[in-house]
Amino acid sequence: MDNQELNTVFKRVVDAANVEFYLINAEGGFAYVNQAAARNLGYSEAELLALSLADIDPDLGSRLRQLWPEWKRQGGLQLETTHRTKSGQIVQKEVDAVCVTLGATDYICAFVRDITGRKRMETALRESGEQYRDLFESASDLIQFVWPDGRFLLVNPAWRATFGYSAEEVEQLTIFDLIDPDCTDHCMEIFQHVLEHGRTDRIETTFVAKNGDKIMIQGAVNCRYENGKPQFARCIFRNVSEEKRLQAQLLQSQKLEAIGRLTSGVAHDFNNLLTTILSYSELYLRRLPDSDPLADALRSIRDAGIRGAALTRQLLTFSRHQVVDVRVIDLNSVVSGLSAMIRRLIQPGIHFTVEVAPGGQGRILADQHQIEQVLLNLAINARDAMADGGVLTISCIEEVLEKNEFSNFDNIAPGRYVVLVVSDTGEGMAKEVQEHIFEPFFTTKAQGKGTGLGLATAYGIVKQHSGYIVVQSEPGKGTVFRLYFPKVEAPVEAAVTGAALEVLQGSETILVVDDEPEILAVVRHSLEAMGYTVLAAASAGEALLLVEGGGEKIDLMLTDVVMPGMTGHGLAARVQAADPRIRVLFMSGYTDSMLEEHGVSRTHANFISKPLSPGELAIKLRKMLA
Repeated sequence: MDNQELNTVFKRVVDAANVEFYLINAEGGFAYVNQAAARNLGYSEAELLALSLADIDPDLGSRLRQLWPEWKRQGGLQLETTHRTKSGQIVQKEVDAVCVTLGATDYICAFVRDITGRKRMETALRESGEQYRDLFESASDLIQFVWPDGRFLLVNPAWRATFGYSAEEVEQLTIFDLIDPDCTDHCMEIFQHVLEHGRTDRIETTFVAKNGDKIMIQGAVNCRYENGKPQFARCIFRNVSEEKRLQAQLLQSQKLEAIGRLTSGVAHDFNNLLTTILSYSELYLRRLPDSDPLADALRSIRDAGIRGAALTRQLLTFSRHQVVDVRVIDLNSVVSGLSAMIRRLIQPGIHFTVEVAPGGQGRILADQHQIEQVLLNLAINARDAMADGGVLTISCIEEVLEKNEFSNFDNIAPGRYVVLVVSDTGEGMAKEVQEHIFEPFFTTKAQGKGTGLGLATAYGIVKQHSGYIVVQSEPGKGTVFRLYFPKVEAPVEAAVTGAALEVLQGSETILVVDDEPEILAVVRHSLEAMGYTVLAAASAGEALLLVEGGGEKIDLMLTDVVMPGMTGHGLAARVQAADPRIRVLFMSGYTDSMLEEHGVSRTHANFISKPLSPGELAIKLRKMLA
């Protein structure tokens, strides 16, 4: 084939090619361009041949003379550059060229491909990778990549912050170092399942952080394979520890609410029965000499009624929202005053210490009797936990919390608190036991040794006082209860003393209203024994007839709150409208929620709880009639 034929074939091939072709001399001029070059740049072949390299590639064209010797020495070049089309658009190009000499002239034969689309894709991929990296780094979820042997390939910052390890420490760990020992078998089964089957859509387990805290996690895991072999597992978790704690707290509240509803249903009738038992036993004990054999029997009946009333009060604690006898008290004084009784309750092998500050600094707004009940319950539990002896310490301190403090049962708000601390060196409690200790009727004691109401009552009382309770315990390391009560600055209020019992008799006229015949009869007997003139009404209608008839001068009306037809609150309004001089004392065996629906609160001065005892009723009446 002669040169003419060769040139013809070359031109035919080059012109048909989709790749751009340029024959460029040392001055940058175009000796030849193919159709693809002209088409891609938007020129005709004649227009493009009239231009130079500097017209379509200003940067490379301006440096052509400088670069030519090096290109010639190397025999060619490969580079990426940009070209400007006829319309002014900048496109990216990839150049693959060789240096040739035709006759006495040197040329560059350049094959050029448009790589604008590829570069755009590379940029998008790079930016996408950066976005995924940003997502990985900033995600609040815990992300971990794990090799099949359990070593960590990669974890994100949220993971490291949650578990407390540095990046260098993570390189030395395996996933098996973090699994809670109680969850080992479960986690191993899931990990093996993921490696074999590729994924699990839900996993819930517990890891142990560097500081020993147990972190509950929830999430999903999948596995990447190459050639059928697992390469690594990708895990995305959430820290659900706080969520689970709140769920447990909600469940605890629901349990207490359930027992409260149950108690509310039976409390009224039970308190009416106890009123009859306590009142009649007390009345007839006064008529009998102490030597009479019947007196012992009546005292046993009365004492059983008192215990029944105490048990009812414990149960009612779960459904009450108000405290019965609220005043400012000094918690230090309460602890000091009760310490002698606690010493008598504990065995000699227990060393008992009390640490309180004098001077009335631990002031709280509370019902002293209920606080004493809580303290006694905790002390007795501590005693029972130290059958072989130990140390029981009760202290009262002040704490200022600047931020929310989380405990295993309560979320403590910021503020100033007086803290009652009861600690023992007894057998302690496992975590599983701690999760149930405030549930009504839950007890670890032998049958007959406890009702299971002590701690449940303590919890209910503390919550009524807007307080918080924290428990710290480990098997074999004892238990610490910390009870937080909001501190108040008001002065301590004097409590009602037993001196009031010296003035029990009265001569006024009292109207008693109750729809229960037994209650009506026993209250009438009790009041008449105290010297009062008593009018009895079995309904609100009967009471109104007596008041509006005006035949009797009535000094005080003692009325039940919940009655058919008209409530005690409604009756009181009608009675005082007819005669504003008549005082009103409400009585009820219902719980606070029921009373509030009927316009009465236990905290009011003109309220007395059933079961009634003659002594308490006498004191209340004298205070109101004084």
